[in-house]
Amino acid sequence: MNRAARARTFHSQPAVTAAADEAGAPVMEAFPALADVLVAARRLEGVARRTPLERSAWLSERAGTDVWLKLETLQRTGSFKLRGAYNAIASLSAEERARGLVTASAGNHGQGVALAAALLGARALVFVPSSAPEAKKRRIARHGAELREVQGGYDEAHHAAEAHAARTGATFVHAFSDPAVVAGQGTVGLEIVRDLPEVRTLVVPVGGGGIAGGIGIVARAMGSGIRVVGVQTEETAAMHASLAAGRLTSPPYGETLCEGLSGDVDARSLALAARVVDGVVLVTEAAVRHAMRRLFEEEGIVAEGSAAVGVAAVLEGAVERMAGPAAVVLTGGNVDGARLARVLGEDG
Repeated sequence: MNRAARARTFHSQPAVTAAADEAGAPVMEAFPALADVLVAARRLEGVARRTPLERSAWLSERAGTDVWLKLETLQRTGSFKLRGAYNAIASLSAEERARGLVTASAGNHGQGVALAAALLGARALVFVPSSAPEAKKRRIARHGAELREVQGGYDEAHHAAEAHAARTGATFVHAFSDPAVVAGQGTVGLEIVRDLPEVRTLVVPVGGGGIAGGIGIVARAMGSGIRVVGVQTEETAAMHASLAAGRLTSPPYGETLCEGLSGDVDARSLALAARVVDGVVLVTEAAVRHAMRRLFEEEGIVAEGSAAVGVAAVLEGAVERMAGPAAVVLTGGNVDGARLARVLGEDG
């Protein structure tokens, strides 16, 4: 079976007609709009970098259409997550910030919260899975946040952070479905469409769905038929499974290079994805490793697994009917050196 045949695509738009929380109650669709993304862009001036959008000759040749790379690997903290974290924390009242901030993260959101809190004069506590990459944990602490490790995965860290907020009154900063976080992540899409107005396809990694939702809001507001395609791996497929089922679903998770995409989604992020993301495709972990190697060899780009899934999807031919020009978002470059060395040393 060839690589493209192993990739599965799900077109999400008709699958979810309404979102509900765990108790089955309807969730208010308090989604941000383009105006909120524009406000976030102004707020982020001088804080987040306007990262480069560069054409990839080798990937364009492979895809048969122009493919551009949005290099959030060059963002402060090495990831797009600073955008949403800063916008959310800056949106809080002084009293909310004074109570202290708490969040859960697989690593990148925690770095964004840590730096944003430091810039805005707030204290931050970040719960992370003990299995999170050491480089990400070190950088969270380096930005001045307190770090607490939790046994298990992202979901366990999330529950611990929520419990701490409920117990202490600290302000919880959600990693992906807070409207201010989504608006901040949407500034990635705003920069792409400003730099490449003719873009036809946006390929975006999907974990909780914050960046795909934010970019999708921008794409829909353009009214020009821009297609937004999310990408997950077969081992991190919560959004794919939930869209397919039309309800929140927690699929089994396997060992993954893409810890930033692991964990469940929630009702709000699912409903937003159903509205603004055209489809989610799955790629294998082997395809992600291959994409990481090719990015390094062809472009000199260090991309973490969670960031390389979009390139993997293009290389695998998993994005059906990919009109060009296309832009692939490389969401971050925070990968442990030992892990990167193992991936680069593999054959194939």
